[in-house]
Order: sequence, then C-alpha cells, then structure tokens
Amino acid sequence: MKWLKRNIINDFLEAVSNNEKKDKSATINISLFSKEISVKFHVDNLVGILNGAKNNKVLALPSPQEDNSSLEEIATPNSVVSENDPETLGSNSQSAEEKARQEAAAQEKARQEAAAQEKARQEAAAQEKARQEAAAQEKARQKAAAQEKARQEAAAQEKAKQEAAAQEKARQEAAAQEKAKQEAAAQEKARQKAAAQEKARQKVAAQEKARQEAVAQEKARQEVTAQEKAKKEALTMTKVETKLSPKEPIASTNQNFCVIAGKEYCMKIMAFYESLVKNSNNFNLWVCCTDAITYKFLNEKNLKNMHLIRVEEIEDDQLRAVKQERMINEYCWTLKSFVIEYILKNNDVEQVLYCDGDIYFFSNPDSIFNEWGFASIFLTPQRDLDWVEQKYGKYQAGIVGFRKDETGLAAVQWWKDRCIEWCSVVESNGRFGDQKYLDQLPIMYENVQISSNLGVNAAPWNIIYNNNFKISLQGDKVFINNDPLVAYHFSCLTIYSSDKYDLWNMHQLNIQKEIMNYIYVPYLDHLERVITSYQNSYPGIIKATLSTNDFIQAKTKYHSTKLKRKMIKYNNYLLLTSIFSKEYLVKGLAMYDSLSKQIENFHLWICTMDQETYDVLSNLNLKNVTLIPVETIETPQLKELKQQRTLQEYCWTIKATLLEHLLSTHSDIDHLFYCDSDLYFFSNPLSVTNDFGRYSVYLCRQRGTDLLEHFHGQYQAGFIGFKNEGNSRKILNWWKKKCLEECSDVYNDERKSWGDQLYLDRIPELFENIKVSENPGINAAPWNLILNNAEQEVTMRENNVYIDNNPLMFFHFGSLLILNVNEFDLWKLEEVNISSAILTNIYNPYLMKLREISNRLSNNAQFFANVPANYTAKNPYSIASL
Repeated sequence: MKWLKRNIINDFLEAVSNNEKKDKSATINISLFSKEISVKFHVDNLVGILNGAKNNKVLALPSPQEDNSSLEEIATPNSVVSENDPETLGSNSQSAEEKARQEAAAQEKARQEAAAQEKARQEAAAQEKARQEAAAQEKARQKAAAQEKARQEAAAQEKAKQEAAAQEKARQEAAAQEKAKQEAAAQEKARQKAAAQEKARQKVAAQEKARQEAVAQEKARQEVTAQEKAKKEALTMTKVETKLSPKEPIASTNQNFCVIAGKEYCMKIMAFYESLVKNSNNFNLWVCCTDAITYKFLNEKNLKNMHLIRVEEIEDDQLRAVKQERMINEYCWTLKSFVIEYILKNNDVEQVLYCDGDIYFFSNPDSIFNEWGFASIFLTPQRDLDWVEQKYGKYQAGIVGFRKDETGLAAVQWWKDRCIEWCSVVESNGRFGDQKYLDQLPIMYENVQISSNLGVNAAPWNIIYNNNFKISLQGDKVFINNDPLVAYHFSCLTIYSSDKYDLWNMHQLNIQKEIMNYIYVPYLDHLERVITSYQNSYPGIIKATLSTNDFIQAKTKYHSTKLKRKMIKYNNYLLLTSIFSKEYLVKGLAMYDSLSKQIENFHLWICTMDQETYDVLSNLNLKNVTLIPVETIETPQLKELKQQRTLQEYCWTIKATLLEHLLSTHSDIDHLFYCDSDLYFFSNPLSVTNDFGRYSVYLCRQRGTDLLEHFHGQYQAGFIGFKNEGNSRKILNWWKKKCLEECSDVYNDERKSWGDQLYLDRIPELFENIKVSENPGINAAPWNLILNNAEQEVTMRENNVYIDNNPLMFFHFGSLLILNVNEFDLWKLEEVNISSAILTNIYNPYLMKLREISNRLSNNAQFFANVPANYTAKNPYSIASL
C-alpha cells in the first residue's frame, strides 16, 4: 500500500496547488480494482490517513461498485485490504506481484494521463468559465452603460422639454403681455378718440351755448335798445337834447385811433388808453362798445379824448343778420371795417388807425403816423414764418390804417363786403377771418404804406419764437434792434386774476428774460393796478374780465410772486425738490453744494423727515431753499402707512405726494423736478429744462442690465420731472395712488411693482406727451456705468468729466454707505469692479465733499450709515490718504 500512499500524497499536493480557491482541499482520482474513483480529500483528512497508515491502522478505500458512491458509503469491513493480512501475502507469487505492479504502473500512467487530461479539461473549463464571466460582466457593463446613456438621453430630453416648455411659457407670457399692451394701446386710442369726440362735442355744445347766449344777449340788447329808443323819443318830445356819444370834443390831431371792446376787454382797454395818455400829448380814441355794460363803464369814466360809439349806431341789416350766425370774435372781426368807415365818414378826421384792444404803447405813436405819411392804406407785416403767412396772411389786422380819400374809402368798402360774405376763425380756401383779405390790398390799390418799423405791432410771433432780434433797454426805452418799441400786441393773453395770467394761451412759450422784464412785466403790472382799482367798484366788469377756467390749464403761466419775479430775471430757472433724512443729510448737503457751484438760478424745496434734519438745515439758512417738514403734507392715510413701512419705503411713498403738494400750492412755477439726495452735479444742469420743453413728464432711462430693469424698472425715480398742467397732474395723481396702494422694497411679481419706481414703466404706455432722456450724462449711476458698462469711457477734459463724448451732468451715488468720515462702502449690494477712471474722476470728488460736509457737522455719527458693529463692506474704500 506504500505506492498507494505515495501516489495519493503526490496527487493531492498537485491538486491542492492547482486549486484556485486555495481552500486546502482537492479531488483526486484513484484507480482500484480497474475502477476509477474520484475522492475529495481535505488536508486534515489526508494527515489522518497518513498517520493511520504509519501506525499500521486500516486505510479504507472504496471497492468497485456499479454506482458512483462516496467513500463513506462503500467502505465496509469486507472490502478492506490490509497490509498485515498473512493469507493475502502468502497466496500471491512473485510474478503476480510483478504483474500487479506493472498493471498498477500502467494504471498509474493512465491515471496520470487522465489526471492531466482532467486538469487540462478543468483549466479549459475554468478559462471558459472566466471568459463567460468576463463576457457576462462586459455584457452587464454594456447594458449598464446603455441604460446610463438612455437615462442621460432621457434626462437631456426631459431637460430640453422643460426648457422648451419654459421658453414657450415665456413666449406665451410675452405674447400675452404684448397682447395686453396692444389692447391697452387700442383702449387708450379708443379713449383718446372718444375724448377727442367728446371734446369736439363739448366745443360744438359750447359754441352753440355761446351762440344761444349771444342770441339771448342780443334779444336783451334789443329790448334795452327798444326801451332806450322809447325813452329817447319821449325826451325828444320834451325837447331834451340827448346824444349817443359822450360830449368830449374831438381833438385836432393826426393821431386818431379806434378799438372795439366788450366787457371782457374793459381792463385791457383801460391799459391801452392809459399807455396812450403816457406817451402822446394829443390823440383821439374811438371805442366801439359791443355791450351796454362796457358803454356804461367807460361813459362813467368820462375819459379825456375817448369817444364812445354804441355798436347799434353802426349796425345795419347786413351786420345784424351775420351777428346771429357768427361767434363773438368773428363778429368783432366783421365789425372792424364798419367802425373804420363810420369814423371816417362821421368825423372831421383825415385818417384813423384801428388797433386791437390788447395793444399797449411803449413810446410816442408819432413814429407810426410819420411813417404812414399821406398813404391811403397803412399795413403792418406779420414777420412770421412763410407757411403761417401763407395760411393766415402777410399783414396783421391788429393794426391797420385808412385815409379818408378815394382809395382809402374804396379799400374799406371792399374789405367790408368781403367780411360780410365770409369771416370765420377756421381757415378756408385762402381766407382767414378778416385778416387774409389784407393780402389783396397792395395788389388792388396804389398808395399803400407797409411799415418797416420793427417797433410797430411787435408781437410774440415776430420777436419771441421767430426771428432773432436784439431786445435791449436804452435808458427807459425798449429797442428792437435799432427801432424803439412803439406798440406791442399782447395777443392770446388770458387774465385769471390781478396777479395770475396766461401769457400765451396757445401753448407753452419760453419768453426770453429781456422780453419778459422789459415788455411783459410793465404791462402786467399795469393790468394788476387797473384790476385792483376797479375790483370793488365794478365787480361785474372784473368778473367778465377774468377767465373762469382753472389756472392749471394755463399754458404759459405767470403768477406775480416774489419767486416768480426772481425767476424771470433768467432765461432758464431750475425748480427742484428732494427728501432729506438723518442718514441722507450729508449726501443731501453735498448735492446742494454741487448744485450751487454750477448755477445760481434754482430753487430747492427740501422735505425733512425728522426734527434733527430740520433743525440742522434751518440753522444753515441755505440760499434758494425752502424747508417743508414732512408733517405738513401728511394725511391720515399717510400717517397710517408710516407705521407699516420702512423709512426708505415711506420716503418713496410720499414722493408723488410732495410733488403734487408743491405744484398745487405754487402756481408761480411751471415745472418741478424731484431729485434723490444722493445725486451730485458735475456740470450745469439747466439744459434739462430745455429738453423738457412742452412735454408733461420727464423720465430718465435706467440703462441697467435686463435683469435689473425687469425687477426695478426701465426708468429712474431718482430724477423725474412734472409740469404744472392738467395732463401732468393727472399722471402724477395716478402715480401717487399706486404708491399709496403698495410701495415695497420687495418685488411683487403679481402687481409688477417695486417701490415707487417700477410703476413708471407704465406711464409711457398709459399716457401721452412723455419725454424720455437718453443722455448718458444725465443720471449716470453704478447700475449703468459700472454694472452695465458697455465699454463707456470716462475721461477728464478741461476740468469736466465726460462719459464718452457726453458731459457728465450728475451722478447718482445709489447704495453708497458713509461708515465714517473717511470710510465708505461704495456699493453695498455686492462686490463690483470699479475702474480707476471712475474712482478718480467721479467717486473721489464726491467722497471728499462728503468728508467736508461731515466735518462741518462735527462728524456726528447719527448722520452716518446705521449699520451693525460687525458690518463688513462689500466694496470698502478709504480716502484717509486723499
């Protein structure tokens, strides 16, 4: 059995060494009794077997069986071969042993070959298993990769789907907004159309009402006339002499004037007459009175050289017929040639000069009659734009003269006939009122004198907004170029009270300071004196003189106040208001100092939010400044909101209220800009008043990023202007109501609101006549020069800061904190990159001014930013070394 043991050991060791699991066990094949048996041994079992054999113990091996049973099942006492069995050893011969050895050797060889084959088979099987496992792993990996790819593709598709859905939603929202905008525009257009129709209807109704009133007045006049006629007839029967006109003798002079006046013109006629008295030693003035009130008033004055004519003395059937059809101004134009003819034919005079009742004499009218000479007709040119003269006439019917000769009388007769045929305020077929007919006189008649004197019939259309004449004061005389001003035509001037006037009721008119002070103010002062002197004794006349409209409707306002007198000394005057609180006092004073450095012609109303601010400003007694404690404009509603909103939100809330208060209580101002207290002026800002022009509202673009403008608006509420007129006040009231409803520092997506500012986006959509400034030098700020700098260049040229090629007018230092006298946070919201050019040319001058103001206020900490002790600045900056 030694060979068996040896073979078992060798086979086991070889099998163990080939075992990939390394679990100290192996399966070996044993050939016994021509039976190949596979037996699995563990190393511990093998040691037991070997020990058993050494100690002459029985080594049991399986006997040949038909089935493939295990070693334990086949090992029985009957099948055991023992080395020590003497019967077995005795019965075997030498040859048998040899044969058995050879067979064993052959079997061993066969076994080894089988083992080798089995080993090769097992190795191949292991390799195949490994290959299959690797293939399975690769397949699983590929499957996982495919699944991951599919997942990523699905995720990408889902993301693309969501983005497309978001874009579609945004598109739909934009489309909805655009649709809403278009619908709003359509509604606004329809509203405007309806308003225009309503306005036209009201105008027609007003005209009809005026016509009916005129008819009623005419009926009343006729009744009065009938009564007077009866009275006169009674007086005639009693041989009591009566006259229609005053008994004032007619002066022997060539200065003969005539005017037409109704009760609305009585005060202007008085100024006209008194200007003649002042400048002429000898004249005659005929006044055709169109109503009994005017005749009674002037007759009671019994003025020297004034001759009164009742319109009834002139009216014939033709005039009475057209009187029923024409408006009062059209009838007075029609009447003009009749009055001239009446005076020439019924008085011992050689010529007469008709003047409108709003003419005023500044010097002796001798120059008019000297230039007229012996001409039959005297005309004064309009000196207006070509298209205006083409439409309304070359010559002014406000001053026109005729001589009592054949040509003069013929011309008057022709003019009468034309005016009877047609005399309308609406231009038609080359005709306008009584005036356009005058174009034909120099063509049809000889001996016509056309004045070349710039001082005769000067008017707004030929010295204010046309031509470029030099207006000067030489001694006490006004000159237009080299001609003394003789007569000025104050056309389209409306009287609201003794101290309130609309100087040009057609539209807003900027009147140069020389014209204002040398021409308009003397006339307005004269009217004020006349009105004041008669307001108690003739209240009916005064009531008829004054406009019943609201003064806010005046286009070119003049309210005679101390401020207005100061304003008219300049061609432009900037009117501003601002809001100051403790934290903004230093910045506000810096703003005031920068403005004072640039101009002197301004006025600033400051609304103070606390007592400390009011006390400091009151003690400083700033020039051109009026203080308004916030309590003076607060309503119960505002006081309630004050408890609910932050100080910043409340300051935003009252902005529109402040503007409305000032425009309502100061009719002497025609415009008002609000400016934040953290603005700083780098150059003269007066050009904004010219840019404002005739617009109702002045807006500045933010010029910020799309994201900023989405949440905070396209327009800046830090600088905004309003006119003192109806459309502007309507817009301002709308803004005020919005701010009262909500004015939060938190963006409201549903209301599309943020503070007072985002509401401004809707103003150009809802209202008309809005000025939007695109000038990058106006309201430059961090959000448009630093955060959204489209490569704008900031430079210093001749001591002026420029943004590209635009002078920097003012910079808005928003979100800047004053930490102490030398330390600042330049932009408290986030870290930003501020260029050295902006720091040097814009920030440094401002910060040094803040330091100067702080030192003036003794570095009082209550005027610095209210921040926590551990506050960390986003953009810290120090000027300690400057």
